[in-house]
Amino acid sequence: MAFNKYFQDELAAVRELGKEFAEKNPRLAPFLSVREQDPDVERLLEGFAFLTGRLRQKLDDELPELSHSVMSLLWPNFLKPVPSMSIIQFRPDSSISDKYPIERGAKVASSPVDGTRCTFKIAYDIDLYPFALTNLSYRQQAVGSSIQLDFQLAGNAVLSEIDLDYLRLFLHGDFNISLTLYHLFIRHVTKIEFVLKNDEEIVALQLDKSAVYPVGFAENEALLPYSDNTFLGYRLIQEYFSLPEKYSFIDIRQLNKLYQNESISDLLQQAKQFSINVYFDQSIERQNVPKKENIQLFCTPVVNLFNHDATPLRMDQRRTEYRVQPSGDNPLHYEIYSIDKVVGWGHSDRLRRDYKPFESFDHATSLGGSQQDIYYRTRLKSSVNLHGVDTYLSFVSHNDEDLSPQAETISVDLTCSNRDLPQKLSIGDIKQTMGETPEFAPFSNITKVTHSFTPPLDKGFHWRVISNMSLNYVSLVNVAALRSVLSTYDYRSYYDRQYAKVSKSRLEGIEEIEHFNIDRLYKGLPIRGIKTRLHLRESKFANEGDMYQFASVLNEFFALYVSLNSFHMLEVVGIENGEIYQWEARIGQQPIL
Repeated sequence: MAFNKYFQDELAAVRELGKEFAEKNPRLAPFLSVREQDPDVERLLEGFAFLTGRLRQKLDDELPELSHSVMSLLWPNFLKPVPSMSIIQFRPDSSISDKYPIERGAKVASSPVDGTRCTFKIAYDIDLYPFALTNLSYRQQAVGSSIQLDFQLAGNAVLSEIDLDYLRLFLHGDFNISLTLYHLFIRHVTKIEFVLKNDEEIVALQLDKSAVYPVGFAENEALLPYSDNTFLGYRLIQEYFSLPEKYSFIDIRQLNKLYQNESISDLLQQAKQFSINVYFDQSIERQNVPKKENIQLFCTPVVNLFNHDATPLRMDQRRTEYRVQPSGDNPLHYEIYSIDKVVGWGHSDRLRRDYKPFESFDHATSLGGSQQDIYYRTRLKSSVNLHGVDTYLSFVSHNDEDLSPQAETISVDLTCSNRDLPQKLSIGDIKQTMGETPEFAPFSNITKVTHSFTPPLDKGFHWRVISNMSLNYVSLVNVAALRSVLSTYDYRSYYDRQYAKVSKSRLEGIEEIEHFNIDRLYKGLPIRGIKTRLHLRESKFANEGDMYQFASVLNEFFALYVSLNSFHMLEVVGIENGEIYQWEARIGQQPIL
């Protein structure tokens, strides 16, 4: 419960009790200001309500000193807010003539919001090419259907010189259409043709379905930073609930085979247009037929995270903890995502001291460490006057005794977000360069910016997390346990009631789980793995594509959950239509052939 609720409850209780006390003791009524509303008495009552409200909040917070320490050590991501996210698109102009890479981590900015530019970080590596998508055509075939994507080379660009090895497509627009396309591209492709156009059309390259690859599951495609000791499968689930569009990207790979065919080398030099024809063994319902705007090039997710400094802290040995505030003209426009580095500068000896976090695997123990070792510890508390949390810093010894460094100035390196500011941004507002992207490729966000969500600090959330984390893979064959684990990462449902209904329906679609031990040969050696069979109810999802994408994320989650010397295979059975969906057996991130 927010602190203002505690304060209002206590203030109301004091006034009601004061009135009853005055009725029984009329001589003391003037001191309680029941009738005249003496402002001095009012301030005194408000101060008393403030203090007792804090006391009640402390009694209700369920020992955060213990739960936060466990979380900080093993699952620190649960103590961090989920920042705002979006999808941006680059639009290279005609001056580009060759491939131009943009590395993940490059920063972009929005138009100012209340005087502050929101800073975003690019999540995917992007290759910009000197061509544009000019048309999309959908055709019904005798068996199945096809999509033709037409491209036009820009300016003086020559196809033979642009080093085209893959093409990344973002499936954009209406939710039903984009998920239908995702399902078709990943599961129902029969062949892909690369057609060169000059005076005539020539099929220069033909690929099979293995050329289509889903995007968003690799470690170098993460939106949220996770520590090395945290299970990466949880990140996939958390990012799915935070920005599902992150997984609506697909790659068409193996296009570098074009340059291995010497018979078309002249045509590669001359052609200014080309097409990619994708054939499917399934048709699309009329209301979900895609248009050109449903497939976009040169897109990437972005997340509102950036490096920032805190206002220096002056250690005066009068307090046990200090509130960490981001520096800047308006610190309320920033929220701390993580504390990355703490350094102290002594006032008397002018020496630098690097402090390490207490909740880590990198500090001395009571048996081997120095009694003089000091570590820092962080605590999160619900913000009194803002939506969000405040971060506090304290210093402890190796055996968890409160200490305070000698007179020092403490500088703190942070990773921050812009708190709730990005929620005021519209489509097209993330468009300002920060010198890390090319000037010839303007960009803007083509999806709405998501809300930021603070970690739930009440309602026993962290104790439920600790309970869930004790589960292993065998425990997840229970439907209720799996639903509980998945819902733990859905921060949005804690704040958005309408979305919570959609999310609840999706989880209710998991009706049964079975698992079997199976054996496979991997590099000539027999290994034992696990096959999971999920029974999903299709009507609980928006459409078949929604269910398939959800199951694809679960497939990666389960594959990471099993032990390293084993593998996992997922099979999904549609309860209502009886269709069976299967994914390749995976050991870690390596498919078993």
